[in-house]
Amino acid sequence: MLYFPKNQFTFLFYDYETFGTHTSLDKPAQFASIRTDKDLNIIEDPKCFYCFPSDDYFPEPYSILITKITPQFTLKQGMNEYHFANKIYNILIKPNTCIVGYNNIAFDDEITRNIFYRNFLDPYEWSWKNKNSRWDLLNIMRICYLLRPDGIQWPKNNIGLPIFKLSDLTRENHILHNSAHNAISDVYATIKLAKLIKEKQPKLFNFFLKYRKKNALYKLVHIEKFQPILYISSCFGSIRNNMSFVLPLCWDENNNNVLIAIDLFKDVKSLIGFLEKKDYQDITIKDLFNLGVLLIYLNRCPILLPIQLISTEDIERLKLKDFYIDKKINLIKLNYFIANIIRKIIYQKNEFQNLSNVDLQIYNGFFNLYDRQLIKKINQTKPINLKNIKLNFSDTRLKELFFRYKARNFFFILDSNEKKIWINHCFKVFTRSALEKYIIKINHLLEEFSFDTEKTNLLKKLLEYVFQKYKNLFYEKINLN
Repeated sequence: MLYFPKNQFTFLFYDYETFGTHTSLDKPAQFASIRTDKDLNIIEDPKCFYCFPSDDYFPEPYSILITKITPQFTLKQGMNEYHFANKIYNILIKPNTCIVGYNNIAFDDEITRNIFYRNFLDPYEWSWKNKNSRWDLLNIMRICYLLRPDGIQWPKNNIGLPIFKLSDLTRENHILHNSAHNAISDVYATIKLAKLIKEKQPKLFNFFLKYRKKNALYKLVHIEKFQPILYISSCFGSIRNNMSFVLPLCWDENNNNVLIAIDLFKDVKSLIGFLEKKDYQDITIKDLFNLGVLLIYLNRCPILLPIQLISTEDIERLKLKDFYIDKKINLIKLNYFIANIIRKIIYQKNEFQNLSNVDLQIYNGFFNLYDRQLIKKINQTKPINLKNIKLNFSDTRLKELFFRYKARNFFFILDSNEKKIWINHCFKVFTRSALEKYIIKINHLLEEFSFDTEKTNLLKKLLEYVFQKYKNLFYEKINLN
């Protein structure tokens, strides 16, 4: 075991493998993390552990083929989501930790939030409390390719566009990456890729590390000066090098972490004309997005770079003059009324979706102080004693969330009536028609990969698991009745 000073700044590189790609509905299979110092030297033993799925869940068949982790393996080697979540929480919450992954902002961090939400741990504080922060190496690779590509080999697809898949980048740069889509292997590969950027382009690495937190990013945005900013996002696509120059327009009234901006590579005249002619109550957020309006979340580590910090050579190389950015900015200045219209539309349309499944409701608002006290009580209660506590939640989500929390992790503490309710809930997931569709999906994959013994064995194991689970639920239902 390695040791480091208690409040030393550290990076925590981490990764999940999951039973599917939906960050709210799919379940984790594996977690891995490695802690390094500021110079990316490993200072702590790697952590790696597994989680088995709950009884009200179908693993996504294709995910098993990618990760090669079966539910049976996690049942033997893993733990329930309650223990899994608490282990992860204790790793992430260490003070002065910068939590890093590869595409973690869009995927792994969302998995973390949802695991904590389902298990009555704070979904957010791990990423900001006690000087903690987060960062994502994927967008660092994108900006590095765009502005400082030297010293790194960049894989391309068959039409010459860059590929940013971790496995392709490691292969092209001769970085050992034995088992892509194995969490611990992916973490080691991410650290080595970070070292490569830090070694080859240290100024770029340090600049974007400095400007990863929202408080630092606010300093780069000067709405009143009408200064364009380079913005990196996958929404622009590889054909545009995942980048655009955007003009900061105003802040979202619902959320001061959200910057409303305009894509200066789009036709600004069309946007202004559309907003002049239409009643704003008939305009959807999708309409705005199609016309070049962007929402940039400063608490999601966006890559932003003001134009005045970009060299003349880079501006010429990026052919910015071809997009008439200055003319478009002047047009927006002359028609600044659009800022109020756009802000109003986003304010009015930015309502929570009416989703009935509590597992999808993490973003339906923060829990109030009263409910947070009850959540604290749940955390302080031993699982065996959860059946004895009575909780009168004010937030409508929490009653169902608490029931699912007990049923998924501690089925044995439920009384017979609660067990009936839970088994009925499971059979709403495992309906005959859902099961038939699931089996058809697996059979199609068996046919597609009939030549691949490893894949067919994995799919057969998944079928065995699902049939056994269905049988167990069926017998449980008979016994309860």
